[in-house]
Amino acid sequence: MKRKSKFWLLLSISLAFAFLAHFFFLKELSNGRYMVGPNDGLAQMLPFKHFLYQQYTSGEWFYSHEFGLGSGTFAQLAYYFSTNMVFLVTVFFVWLMELLSIIGSPDILFWAQAGVFVSVFRMTLILMITTAVFRYFKLGFLPSLAGAMIYASSVMYYRHASFWEFFADAYLWIPLLVLGIEKIIREKQPMWFILALSLTLLTNFYFGYMSCLFVAIYVLLRWIIRFNEDKASIFEQVKLYIPAVVLSFAIGAISFIPAVYGFLNNYRPPFEDPIELLDIGDNILFTSRTFIIPALFISFLFIPTLFRHKTFRYFAVLSLLFVVMHYIPLAASVFNGFSAPQNRFEYMGSFAIGGAIAVALSKLAELPRKQMMLSALLTAILFSIVYGYDRWQDLSPLDYRDALVVLPIMLFAFIWVSWKRPIYGIGLLTISVAATQLLVSYHYQDKHLSQAGNLTNSNKEYIEEIYQPPEQTELIHSVLDQDEDPLARLEWVVGGRSGSNNTGMVQDFPSISSYSSVLNQHLLFFYYEDLEIDMKRESVSRYSGFGDRANLYSLLGGKYILFPKDEEIHAPYGFEPFEENEHYVVYRNENMLPFARTTSTVYSEEQLNDLPAITREHAMLDGVVLENPQSTTEISGSAENLIRDVDIEAVGGTYEDGVLTITDDRGGLDLHVPSAEAEGNGDFYLSFHLLNQSESARLFRLDVNDFTTDRKSRESIYRTGINDLTIRVPKEETLSIRMREGSYEIDEFSLYSENFTTLNQAVESANDHNIEVNINGSKMDFSVENATDTEYLTIPVPYEKGWTVKVNGETRSIEKANYSFMAVSLDNGENQIKFSYLPPFFRESAIATIAGLLLTSGWYFWRRKRTR
Repeated sequence: MKRKSKFWLLLSISLAFAFLAHFFFLKELSNGRYMVGPNDGLAQMLPFKHFLYQQYTSGEWFYSHEFGLGSGTFAQLAYYFSTNMVFLVTVFFVWLMELLSIIGSPDILFWAQAGVFVSVFRMTLILMITTAVFRYFKLGFLPSLAGAMIYASSVMYYRHASFWEFFADAYLWIPLLVLGIEKIIREKQPMWFILALSLTLLTNFYFGYMSCLFVAIYVLLRWIIRFNEDKASIFEQVKLYIPAVVLSFAIGAISFIPAVYGFLNNYRPPFEDPIELLDIGDNILFTSRTFIIPALFISFLFIPTLFRHKTFRYFAVLSLLFVVMHYIPLAASVFNGFSAPQNRFEYMGSFAIGGAIAVALSKLAELPRKQMMLSALLTAILFSIVYGYDRWQDLSPLDYRDALVVLPIMLFAFIWVSWKRPIYGIGLLTISVAATQLLVSYHYQDKHLSQAGNLTNSNKEYIEEIYQPPEQTELIHSVLDQDEDPLARLEWVVGGRSGSNNTGMVQDFPSISSYSSVLNQHLLFFYYEDLEIDMKRESVSRYSGFGDRANLYSLLGGKYILFPKDEEIHAPYGFEPFEENEHYVVYRNENMLPFARTTSTVYSEEQLNDLPAITREHAMLDGVVLENPQSTTEISGSAENLIRDVDIEAVGGTYEDGVLTITDDRGGLDLHVPSAEAEGNGDFYLSFHLLNQSESARLFRLDVNDFTTDRKSRESIYRTGINDLTIRVPKEETLSIRMREGSYEIDEFSLYSENFTTLNQAVESANDHNIEVNINGSKMDFSVENATDTEYLTIPVPYEKGWTVKVNGETRSIEKANYSFMAVSLDNGENQIKFSYLPPFFRESAIATIAGLLLTSGWYFWRRKRTR
């Protein structure tokens, strides 16, 4: 068959198989349900795709003020989609369809509907690439295709494509990396390896790291198990690997370096829990969520003759190595960057299993019939024992449908006895592989994803009526369209405390919240430690709101809050009803400070280190807090701690030596404040240390009067580790702390009164009339007439490497101001200030990429000339 005909045949089969493999989700799509997880899928994957599509098609690649409080998108979303090859191709075709008026402007619903079709396209590519790579091992077309089906439709693919879509793209790079390695070993040709590794590093730095671990394992094992076709010695391979790896990292630098910097500039509490030596509770023959071993592979392992073939021996050993690592949490931790164990690497094992099956099918004619019959029997016995034991022990929710995975065993027994020519056996076995993978896929998608994974919740009704309802979006945009502020922010999170912190991306408004695995650490520390802002939900990788603290709303652009009318409304000081519809009302902050402020009052972070959060807020209102100023203003005084006059009483339990034991269903502490202190308008800032003494206790709710927040279990890998809280509540004579039954360490109380005198003075003396502001994505221009010898301009834009500033054409250093934002020194008289942003080390990275491409091209032509 001609090469072109084989290509079209492979494309047709791959596309047909991919569509059949997604039959369950295509059927669900017709019923208004989507291949999207209800948690991170809706909260991150769809918002990020929708947001980046808008960014890229509008010409803004690097920064957005609507990514939370503002953030670089190229670096901090590189973990997700900003440099993802599959997504970029998708963006191009969607943009083309929009340009040709085939579709309207894509919204969240569009990206939810498109998910299954993107997955079909991706799986088709994986099948074609993997089949071609197995063919390079001199295997037949049908065996190579069968092995590719095992890999492309392994259960982890659907799990990743549904919950964390960008994870599924990692399936594309493993076969290409294997081809690159084999090209070096067999032909001493490094170019395929450079291409594969460069694409991996460009696409996703995290999976680039995991892929490098796979490359190391694959290469080391290939040095132990060598094939007859190998031409390069180990020393010759090393001489090719070293420059190839260096050139690959150089080519990938334009994406890889900013992404790695963004990751390193993130903050996530270190994982300090003990990691078990073994975890053998997962049934990889029937019910594993990440790694199901095909019965066909088990059958081939029981055939001694196959192990005479080095290629099969290699893939079998590699497969078993990944099977063993599946049960070793430390291996999962290593692949997850030495953090919490996460089983995300098993797709590599599925590739190895696919390779072993492809080799075995190619050697089918050489296998003794007795060994094959015995193998079928042993495999059937093994599966029956595991099935029976699992049902007896009730280790996992097995049912009769799980037994479908033994179908290939019956087909083997029949084929081994009845075939007359090997080609029939290979053909029937390939069909059985396809049929079994499709059955297992459908069952997994239904039982583990749709039912257990709650994918049924990701439906058209939810997105249209709850996630992006017109009644919310119309009110929000009606309010913001009337506003002339350069960046008026609105607080609203769909779903309350446990809702989506990326609601602003979904509903297209500047928000005060964000949820991403990579965030600006300065902002996180601003919330965790510097100001101790409670986000009404403890969790890493996110921030939300300002803890109802009026000073922070006024300082950082928090102008509006959306409230549902069917809930009790507790608006911060200074917020008044502004606009409403039937079910929602927007409150507006009447004490807004200008976006850009100038000041000569300078405090240092060191001055405020031992002072309470309320004093730090006042310092930010009075002037600016810098990290290392040359000179500082003396602090006039700190807020008075009222706790010594407060009586603390246990309710529904006992409180002794800082330990609260609650025996009722719900109890806690009542703090009785002297009536003289509780009189008048204003707020209390109540600070205390809180830790659930039970390490296994689940998430619990904490109430302080009308303020409600959630605290993670101590076993949760998503806990922040921040146990010093500051809660703002309106002034009352009794402050009631309530939690459920349990034992809690709660002490180190302090109480401060806020009457908003400082805020009111700051609003009255605001000097916005001297400052012209122009904000355009990654560029900001300010015009300041400095007639009073003020020293600094401050803006509520997060401090982040990548920003540069020029004052009257002169490059200035940017100061980290108010713990997490930016300031720049001013000249006397007129100041033309221009801020601009590029991803961290972008110029250096671009130079490295260009140099890498040039050096790779030069090396290629030099090698080609030398070979001739």
